Amino acid sequence: MDQYRLEKVSKIFDRRLVAVDGIDLGVQRGERVALIGPSGAGKTTLFRMLNCTLRPTAGRLWINGDEVVTLHGKRLREARRKIGTIYQQHNLVPRLKVVHNVLAGNLGQWSTVRSLSSLFRPVDLELANRALRQVGIEEKIFARTDELSGGQQQRVAIARVLMQDPEAILADEPVSSVDPSLATVIVKLLIEISQKTRKTLLINLHGVDLALAYFPRVVGIKNGKALFDLPPDKVSDSLLEELYSGHLPDNQENGLTDEESKPLVYQ
Repeated sequence: MDQYRLEKVSKIFDRRLVAVDGIDLGVQRGERVALIGPSGAGKTTLFRMLNCTLRPTAGRLWINGDEVVTLHGKRLREARRKIGTIYQQHNLVPRLKVVHNVLAGNLGQWSTVRSLSSLFRPVDLELANRALRQVGIEEKIFARTDELSGGQQQRVAIARVLMQDPEAILADEPVSSVDPSLATVIVKLLIEISQKTRKTLLINLHGVDLALAYFPRVVGIKNGKALFDLPPDKVSDSLLEELYSGHLPDNQENGLTDEESKPLVYQ
């Protein structure tokens, strides 16, 4: 059974802004898949549907055999708990110690009382230490998070997801803010974690070379559509030229979100 199955999935904002446009996709448990494409192509919006932050406007999306539109309340929270997302911005609390940010991966399972008490006396220290050991910075467990480098903070974000112990990891541009050599290290780390734990790994990457070098399956997204879904040795230069032809400058340079940079398509 596919962990994810999408049939003609679309996401439209304000009834006119088409961010994702009729994507068909299947991802099996334990697969490692890289998504590439220009900024504003709809990759982040797609990930937000895959982690149940957004619901599709049209089409059908199944996660572990359950159609997302049928998930509500406790079932929806449980589905979300099984999906760990790593963001470009890290989404850490800078002034807290590393241990607190890592333990935040348990918030979906803890009561409010336990969550608040952990701010004063951290619990599950051994599990937090184990997660930090997996990402290679266990010595930083009691350091203030804002004192770490960008690469170390990204490792804290990965450790937080490991604490959550999800079935699938979605990494949304996790290396766009670090230098190329560190980007390779972090991508290799995510792949190693996926292999050891048999967790599904889906990653959005600006770096085409990283996608082609380390992932057995590469999906090209352009204008909200899947242009190709191929093994890396089948991704030709002509396909890459078609994928990136005529794309706008990076969204961050323009101050635009993934959706805002999309052209308007009136229905």
